[in-house]
Amino acid sequence: MTTLNNIINSIFKPSVSTLESAEWGQCEVEQKKEFSSVFDKFADELREALRSLSSNITLEPFDKQYENDAKNIHNARTINANMIIEFERIFNEWTDQISEALEGADAVSRDERNAGPREELFYWKQRMRKLTGISEQLRSKNCRTVYDVLTAASSTTAEQLGRPRDKIYLATSKWRSIELRVTEALNEAKDNVKYLQTLERFIEPLYNGTPESIKETLPALMNSIKMIQTIARYYNTNERMTGLFVKITTEMITRCRWFILNFKRMERGETGKRGAPQSDDVLWKEDEYPPEDLIPVLQSCIDLNVAYQKQYQFTKERLQNMPRGKQFEFSTNQIFGKFDLFQRRLAKLIELFSTIEQFRTLGNHKLENIAPIIDSFTAIVGAF
Repeated sequence: MTTLNNIINSIFKPSVSTLESAEWGQCEVEQKKEFSSVFDKFADELREALRSLSSNITLEPFDKQYENDAKNIHNARTINANMIIEFERIFNEWTDQISEALEGADAVSRDERNAGPREELFYWKQRMRKLTGISEQLRSKNCRTVYDVLTAASSTTAEQLGRPRDKIYLATSKWRSIELRVTEALNEAKDNVKYLQTLERFIEPLYNGTPESIKETLPALMNSIKMIQTIARYYNTNERMTGLFVKITTEMITRCRWFILNFKRMERGETGKRGAPQSDDVLWKEDEYPPEDLIPVLQSCIDLNVAYQKQYQFTKERLQNMPRGKQFEFSTNQIFGKFDLFQRRLAKLIELFSTIEQFRTLGNHKLENIAPIIDSFTAIVGAF
């Protein structure tokens, strides 16, 4: 898998991303976009799967010198004390490893400030893989042997064991609880992945679309979120659903910012991906980004926020017609607050560039005594 990952992500992916338009031959634009999207998704999934496998925990195997003693533990007159000490050490290490994995120490990436909905899905997929690996190891001969030996040891007398059995009994009791927690956590991860995967095709425009194409997918996206809220077994808590909405909002803002700076490149068919961002200095290059082209783009981002909130409200009202179902009872300020702030900034930019355009149009009329005013205005624009 490592070799395949290196070939795909280090050779093929860079080659595909740098293909010139002529090299695509008769491939249509939509087909090109679809191929690039599916290929990127496959490459990312492969990389994530490999990273997940490399970070999976491996439970230490017991020393094979104790295999016969372990096999005959129930028929032996005396118990190998060294085996019990060694098995107890391994057992406690396993307990600590699994407990740490259950606490979700790998949740950092999905809780980063700029994390989007993809990070949420990646997190649960990674957690599912990790817990699947743990669950398989718990059913292995290695684990069952150690557990059976310690269980047998905890039921013997202290004289037979040659040491107090209280710690062993407590360890095996705790282990049963951990097995149940692993099973429940794995079921949760599988269920969450199943439902979050229904969002995949609808969140794709958040990463490679335009504000208009994102608007078109909002009804389907919100309907999928409504389904998760209504029937998911684990994911539909207020905290998780609010977090999902916040990630979607964050990605919308990120895409809008990228689109504002790169819409000219997209028009030329140069890129539709996030890629390397351009500096916001380009917005002040009137020849490249004339206000009559830039202002509608800024307005399209405002329209996206309006449509997003309207679709949210529409879905909320639909749920209210199903009083027995779980409702949208989330903090709208938490979900939409950042987008509303971004919208206010966009409105100021629209006003600013509209004013600049008006003055420049006025300057073209060569009115009497207007030159000093235009010079003063040009200096102000330069300061901005």
